[in-house]
Amino acid sequence: MGRMGRIRDRQEDRTMTTPQPMPPKKQKRVAVFASYSPDGVLPPQVLPYLAGLRPLVEAIVVVCDNDLAPGERAKLDAHADHVIAGRHGEYDFGSYKRGVALARETGLLDRADALILCNDSCYGPVGSFAPMFETMEARGLDFWGGTDSHQFSYHLQSYFVAMTRPVFTSDAFRGFIEGVTKQENVNQVIQKYELGLTKVLREAGFTSGAMVENTLKGVHPKDPSYHNLPALPLYTLERGLPLVKVKALRRSAANIDGQNRVLAWLKENAPDIHDIATSDFDIQRFEDAGRVAFSLIMPTHNRAWCIGRAVASVMAQTHGNFELIIVDDGSTDGTRDLVEREFGAEIAAGRIRYVYLSENLGVCNARNVGLAHARHPWIAYADSDNTMRPQFLTVFANSIIEHGDRDAHYGKFILVGRGSIGATPFNRKTLLEKNFIDLGVFVHRKSLIARFGGFDSNLRRLVDWDLIIRYTGHKAPVFIPMILLDYTDDDGHTDRITIRESYVRANVAICSKYSSKPTVSTVILGYNHVDYITEAIESALAQKGNFTHEILLSDDGSTDGTARIMERYASKNPARIRNISRGGNFGISENYRHCFREAAGNFVAILEGDDYWTDTEKNLRQAEFLTRTPEAQMVFSKIELLNMGNGSRRLLKRQEGLAPLLTGADFAKDENLNPIANLSSAMFRTDLMRNLPSVIYEPRMSEIALGFYIDRMGKIGFIDRVMGVYRLNPTSVWTGASRVSKMAQAVETRRGALRVARSEHRAVLLKRLNERLAMLRDAEDAQTRKPAA
Repeated sequence: MGRMGRIRDRQEDRTMTTPQPMPPKKQKRVAVFASYSPDGVLPPQVLPYLAGLRPLVEAIVVVCDNDLAPGERAKLDAHADHVIAGRHGEYDFGSYKRGVALARETGLLDRADALILCNDSCYGPVGSFAPMFETMEARGLDFWGGTDSHQFSYHLQSYFVAMTRPVFTSDAFRGFIEGVTKQENVNQVIQKYELGLTKVLREAGFTSGAMVENTLKGVHPKDPSYHNLPALPLYTLERGLPLVKVKALRRSAANIDGQNRVLAWLKENAPDIHDIATSDFDIQRFEDAGRVAFSLIMPTHNRAWCIGRAVASVMAQTHGNFELIIVDDGSTDGTRDLVEREFGAEIAAGRIRYVYLSENLGVCNARNVGLAHARHPWIAYADSDNTMRPQFLTVFANSIIEHGDRDAHYGKFILVGRGSIGATPFNRKTLLEKNFIDLGVFVHRKSLIARFGGFDSNLRRLVDWDLIIRYTGHKAPVFIPMILLDYTDDDGHTDRITIRESYVRANVAICSKYSSKPTVSTVILGYNHVDYITEAIESALAQKGNFTHEILLSDDGSTDGTARIMERYASKNPARIRNISRGGNFGISENYRHCFREAAGNFVAILEGDDYWTDTEKNLRQAEFLTRTPEAQMVFSKIELLNMGNGSRRLLKRQEGLAPLLTGADFAKDENLNPIANLSSAMFRTDLMRNLPSVIYEPRMSEIALGFYIDRMGKIGFIDRVMGVYRLNPTSVWTGASRVSKMAQAVETRRGALRVARSEHRAVLLKRLNERLAMLRDAEDAQTRKPAA
């Protein structure tokens, strides 16, 4: 009995595959099969693959990029004419090189019509290889493959490539295969050899094609979802490809169709391959993915114009174990009627639960209501203006099975209009600086709600970022590098949060909660500062350093164009500036209150509209001071005085020799009671300023009363460095006031300080108050004596 007879006898002893039908006309084919196993034991897919290939080829050369464990070579003898084993580290193309060289040396290629290059990255054959050979050889192509790809450039994917004699005997192919060398990683192998093989052969004039050609298109030319057909195994199997990628059954991130669905298909259509695959527990476990149950939360408010499409995308999921909870946040546009009309059957069946809120509570509260109604152990979120891809829940379910110890998973999304793709591999440090995970592709255990709380109703935007930071702090989520959501990026609808709510405020608020970097709100107050406001804003924009910064502009009813300048700056700098002007004159004290309420940073710096900063690191230095000095409630620096009348500049003697940390006693030593001199030199802890007692604002907020009040709360910091300019503006409340008005203001500020100061400072304050009262009487007498003009 000859060798081929012995091989066929051994095949008949095996019961692992269905008997393979012979093609009508058998070409003389030689196959080179590449394999790799780190432990030297043949992967389970190797022998069935070779057994299915054996009847259709004249010879098989197996090249293992590893040493074989004892007994493994004997298993290959039943199917292979030659076996090469030993580590070379050149990946599959290094094995192809060695196999082709041996086939030439032994004369196998001298009588061959076709050369097959294939490897152990697939389970197969599903049914038989014969139909694929018959179909593709009938097309008269010079070389062909199982699938092709247009990623990077057109090429046949190298897990299965067949070449006719003119190709494998050509100088082009010989030069290519003999030139294969070791590469640093598999990505370089793909770029240089998988893409390079097709390129070299086509440039030599040879024609090519694939059993399953990739004609799929994404939602945008930049959408890469369908570049890799083996990640869609159901699609390729249903079109006659007799192979399934091993990684598509082992890794949820490599299978868009879902491992459980592919295994169900194999169980029905190719039970032998199903049994071989599921002998591996890492694959078999995916059969439980259908048991993973989801509650999807969809808040909506007046979204009749788009919600139908969003709900339909949820109902079209290939994973059926879910409930959709729609929380209608007080819609008045017929949203409820539309959903009940179009999805009445699903509501009746309990797949959709519709919760109507009689008043608009906001998206955070609406989502929290949905979470309270959720029945299933896994939570996903659906927006009423975006669409889930059909495999969305299937992919997540399989990821949950694969990563059973993780509490959260997320994928990618694409902005349909622009083609921009969101989400990157998880990095906690990056997440604390900016959000790269969209709530629409974020799935988590329901149990995290009780552990970390629901949505923060105090936030109006970036609520997803806040939740994701909390839900991923204890354990990193699983990143699925797959687009699962089509995100509508049409900002023309004013009901979108991205239009209605300030990004700057929300960003600073989130950073204030979680980031290790300081967060600073600069408040610039303006009233008829048209000649100065530009310089003030520019000096705030010039601030630099490792801190998160927002600039709040608040005009108090100016009549000179100040408000228009603020509007222009805010529109040009939407990522840094918020214009919080209210369009009326509320007074300086109420304007301060408004600014402090709006400030989202941990620290707030004041810049009056006719002053400006000269040090571009003023905010950084002061924020760093407050960060490292927790006992300090505020910090101020030296300030330069600019006399607008004569252009002279000077420093204040009272700011010379001050200690880095001051108390009320230091203020009491100063005959003016005011080492600060001007609020534009100062930075405060925001919580302090939000909760100032009303007396501080009466009649207007002054440095004196503020200093003695802060003395009750902690220390006052000082930085011995000039950082800004205080304009002595003849039109300002203080500089432009008459002698009598100045003394009256001085009396009132000292009375205010007396009300809030510690008892040990009262004697000094009373003395200074009486001095100013005497000065006020003198000023009034002088004014009375002054002859009329």
